[in-house]
Amino acid sequence: MDFGLTGKVALVSGGSKGMGRAAAEELAREGARVMVVARTQDAIDETVAAIRAVGGIAEGLSADMTDPDAIAGAVAQCKARLGSEPDIVIANVYGTARLNFDTAQPQDFREGYDLLVVSAVHLAKATVPAMKARGWGRIVTIGSFCVKKPHWQIPLLVDNVTRAAAAALSKSLSNELGVYGITVNTIAPGFIATDMAVAWMGELAREQGQDPAAAATALDRTIPLGRQGTSEEMGAAVAFLCSTRASYITGQLIMVDGGLVGTPY
Repeated sequence: MDFGLTGKVALVSGGSKGMGRAAAEELAREGARVMVVARTQDAIDETVAAIRAVGGIAEGLSADMTDPDAIAGAVAQCKARLGSEPDIVIANVYGTARLNFDTAQPQDFREGYDLLVVSAVHLAKATVPAMKARGWGRIVTIGSFCVKKPHWQIPLLVDNVTRAAAAALSKSLSNELGVYGITVNTIAPGFIATDMAVAWMGELAREQGQDPAAAATALDRTIPLGRQGTSEEMGAAVAFLCSTRASYITGQLIMVDGGLVGTPY
């Protein structure tokens, strides 16, 4: 299946590790020219080298994608180093701290909103005008299954609330941008076994007095597919939504969770 991405320029924020890296690699595999944007230069260099090693086209940039000036700079670097402003934007931001109602303060919600919602607004403001001019664009936000069903054992109150707001932003943008040939979607991953997620869940298990390996096995039993997902499976979902094959899919919250969230709607 040809995804029609050859020559497209993709900006992937948080693109050096985990799901972001998998998205960058899959987009490059489908022929896109990829700008990997993250904070840690060594991880950026490693990801860019891996993409180039298999024949892909990639550049890297260390930038804080919550800073509007840094976002504008990243867009300019896409044009300077890859030939055009982004056709495709992947908004992938690591979430907020583990907080429940007792520990979360109002300031935590303000900071979470800036991290997950306001940064996405800045990114859209910087990239949508060129997409409108071309009459084509793809925006994919990486969210969480907790947007639809917060997990009762995982203390992510601020993350749950602010990611829901980010998903609402995505849906609202889809309503306004569809006439310009721009699709906007959110992917909501379930438990994806990235290095960071495995370490995070292991730490949480120990805090709750559980053995991390036993807790992981118990977690797998709650997922209809019987296992946690892989970054590569997330990357494949991202690439499909960015493709010409997905041209009539917009405004959606797509669950990539192995059936974890037990609702048909």
